[in-house]
Amino acid sequence: MSELERFREAGLISKKVKEEAYRIVKEGAKILEICEILEDIIRKEGAEPAFPCNIGVNEVAAHYTAIPRDVAIIPPRSIVKVDIGVSLDGYLADTAITIVLDPKLEPLAESTKMALHEAIKAIKPGTSISKIGSIIHKTITGMGFKPIRNLTGHEIKRYNLHAGLSIPNVPIRSGEKLREGHIYAIEPFATTIRGAGEVVSMKTMTIFRIDSETIFRRKLKDEEFELAKLLAERFDSLPYTPRWIDGFDRFRKIHERMVKIGKIHGYPVLVEKLGEPVAQFEHTVYVNSNGCEILT
Repeated sequence: MSELERFREAGLISKKVKEEAYRIVKEGAKILEICEILEDIIRKEGAEPAFPCNIGVNEVAAHYTAIPRDVAIIPPRSIVKVDIGVSLDGYLADTAITIVLDPKLEPLAESTKMALHEAIKAIKPGTSISKIGSIIHKTITGMGFKPIRNLTGHEIKRYNLHAGLSIPNVPIRSGEKLREGHIYAIEPFATTIRGAGEVVSMKTMTIFRIDSETIFRRKLKDEEFELAKLLAERFDSLPYTPRWIDGFDRFRKIHERMVKIGKIHGYPVLVEKLGEPVAQFEHTVYVNSNGCEILT
């Protein structure tokens, strides 16, 4: 089986997960149960989550997943982003949808969905990333909303979710171009016209990652080495959540310390700067000679 076929297979799994997300994300649903159900589908299909299922409610744009024993629920009249990653032996698919529980927020979600559609139509070998950003910006602003300027799409390679090239959601000065045979995640984010069009970091972190290639070159205490070995064996360098680790309470204080001193990377929860709701849609695409193929 070719590498492209493996990426396609990961993409097919992600489609099944999205179908279930549309079914189970509703008012009053427990965020922990949503994450576990969607992640379990990936595992039952013979793959692993490429990162913890992200559930972004209202102003939360990215990097929130359920914590152990999470009691949070989907609130009424909310807008919910579900961001899903599939890893099939390191062949990755990254995709996201927005589920709207308030009809007033449907146009916001539609602007983001349409921006993704228009951007994908323009993709072919040699398309500049600035053009993609311009299309996304023009589509979203033309529908009366505001793109999030400091969130981007990204190139994808095996075992590498963010493989160098970033795909903007606004016009930028750049000569970089999309290349045939490469895989990219295109992911517009938008907020209301009242929003800042920018996300900021909270202190809260629910998703983490280690660099399995460099962590063991650092001076580690015995308990740090034990945790680093566990994380490297389980997750390599892909993101993880503490709720995936059996008996995490034993490692909690060590984990907190390693995050604080930078031995483990934590991803802060990202929220719209002025607290306005955010929508997101995302596809992983393969650039071919005719344009591109949507894998997710």
